[in-house]
Amino acid sequence: MTRHSILLTLILLILVVVGGCTNRKQLPAIGDGGFNDAEGFNRADSIVSAIGDARDNNVRVLAVIDSLEQAGELSLPKTIFYRTITYNLMGQRSNSLRLYSQLSSIDMNDLATEADLDAYLYSYNNYVRLLCEMRRYDRALREANAADRKLKAAGYDAFTDHHDIAQTIGECQLYLGQADLAAQSFRKSLQGVQTRLAVHHDPLDFRECQKCMNAIVKVYMQTGSYAEAAPWIAVQDSLYAVADAHPQRDTVFLDEMKADISYSKALLAYAQGRTADAERAFSDYQSTHTAAQLGSVINSSEYLMLTHRYDEAAHNYEQLDHFLKSGGYKADFENFGLYMMPKFRANLLAGHTDSALRTAMIVAEYYDSALVRQRRIDSDLLTTFYDTEGKERQIAEQSAALSQQRLLTVVIIMLVLAIFVIFYTMQRRKAYKKLDATNRQLVAANEQLDATNHQLVVANEKAKESSRMKTNFIRQISHEVRTPLNIISGFTQVLAAPDIKLSSDELQDISRQIMDNSGRITHLIDQMLDLSQLNRNADIERNDTVRPADIATLAITLSGIREADHLQLQQQVSPQAEQLTIVTNQKSAAKALALLLSNAAKFTLPLASDDQKLRVTLIIDTTPTYVVFTVEDTGIGVPPEQVENIFNEFVQLDEFTDGTGIGLSIARSLARHMGGDVILDTAYTDGARFVMTLPK
Repeated sequence: MTRHSILLTLILLILVVVGGCTNRKQLPAIGDGGFNDAEGFNRADSIVSAIGDARDNNVRVLAVIDSLEQAGELSLPKTIFYRTITYNLMGQRSNSLRLYSQLSSIDMNDLATEADLDAYLYSYNNYVRLLCEMRRYDRALREANAADRKLKAAGYDAFTDHHDIAQTIGECQLYLGQADLAAQSFRKSLQGVQTRLAVHHDPLDFRECQKCMNAIVKVYMQTGSYAEAAPWIAVQDSLYAVADAHPQRDTVFLDEMKADISYSKALLAYAQGRTADAERAFSDYQSTHTAAQLGSVINSSEYLMLTHRYDEAAHNYEQLDHFLKSGGYKADFENFGLYMMPKFRANLLAGHTDSALRTAMIVAEYYDSALVRQRRIDSDLLTTFYDTEGKERQIAEQSAALSQQRLLTVVIIMLVLAIFVIFYTMQRRKAYKKLDATNRQLVAANEQLDATNHQLVVANEKAKESSRMKTNFIRQISHEVRTPLNIISGFTQVLAAPDIKLSSDELQDISRQIMDNSGRITHLIDQMLDLSQLNRNADIERNDTVRPADIATLAITLSGIREADHLQLQQQVSPQAEQLTIVTNQKSAAKALALLLSNAAKFTLPLASDDQKLRVTLIIDTTPTYVVFTVEDTGIGVPPEQVENIFNEFVQLDEFTDGTGIGLSIARSLARHMGGDVILDTAYTDGARFVMTLPK
């Protein structure tokens, strides 16, 4: 989102709050243009609105909000709303997240006015969108559903029925592999758009609805679902046609709509191999005034990179520093991935070595500060994932309860002994009976104490295991991130040294290694997202009718095994498998098989002689109930005692080998979620043979 659009959103949201609404048990439509009266809108809102319209100083806006809050003129929902909007303008996501976390503590009964309800609603809307932009898809869904339950319990309409929230939820579901649920959410979003436009017909309404539909197009294309993206572009065209025929047509909004639609058409046409159509659509995009804005110029480099126009993309990125500075963006991993790494690749592929080197040095310089900032943002997510604080509280509570129980037991024993001494001489027989009863009580108390001790030991062991997993996870991730970054930093220092002369071959090799290690970081993040998704989901939906050979072709491309010069890939397909089609999830099946191929290439080391090549064989066959994919290599093999251990998460048989040790675990999990399995064939002794089965 550009700075211009963010500022526009702020003003629009303030105007919505200014509009107010009458008392009703129905949520206002997000972005619907206002209400009938101004219930709950006061002097403080007017002041913030006026300063926000001026757009002169975000720090001044924050100072005014603080003063109004201390004076008691701004409620908590309004304070959260105004502050987070300002923080988002300044690129301070961590500050916004800390404020958004306070939304869950707000009691709906404390929302005395419609303006407070609106502020609460829009803040939650922005919270869910921010989590989605940060790829925290699971948490975005949890927060949206939590807000939905809370509002329904208070008698309001469903939070998730609003078109922009439904679109965000669908986006999260699609990235989490829930394609059918995502399609339902997108249809719900379209219904929300139709409901809104049936009541409100301002040009702004058409623009906001078109932006929502454009977001659906983008997420489909980013996940490779190009066929699903096309109908939503048609919806945008319809909205544009109606907005263009509006009696009060707004040329600025129309220009922005045309830019969005043309750019999406260009990306889709190129992805589908329609090069001429893509160029025409991109030319239409460049003819708009919106495309000339600084943020749009930077974003349009995505298409230029796809079409190998590296010089043009590198020229666009010359303005990146000014764009980031004017937008108040911080040096964090999100912005590295969105801007700095694409700028580095554009300059490197365009042959602008000096610019690529400067960009790489900036990334290396700001890496530590970005890592600290990212850890701060992710700290609450890691705490939830591992639940270490919860286990520590549980142990502390059990320890306190055990201490109290022990003290109570000691007091009882002392009282019993005192009674025994007092009455011993007077009622010896009666004292013996009481002593016997007391002994039985002591036995029962000791048994209870032993049981409690055993529970404490079990809880302690679970806490230690959780701590071990957390330590191992952080160590592996730290190593896998720092290693490629250290390589990038080291080569950039070599390139920057004034007294070192390098040949063109050496420069090309250095560039290749920098690109490879950039890819390692991206691949690591994708693998961790896959592992997190598989640990939460049940079965993977199987709706694709494909041939096994097509799965193999896609897996070979994903694994990059053909690029290994020291390997010879052989592929054997039985006649039965050649004619067969199965119903499965093609992307997940290909990803699992690609992991097995990558594993074979990784552990089949080059021979000493360059004219000899090692072999990796992919065999596709069938049984009465399964399709069988067999990957054989002539590499180092797997010791018999490690047959099952290699499928555990973070297990590496050789600690000096790169990787996190989760590839085989992800491959087996993907296969099992689709009704199949991955095993190691121990009868094969010339290397390693992995067998993946999928049901017919």
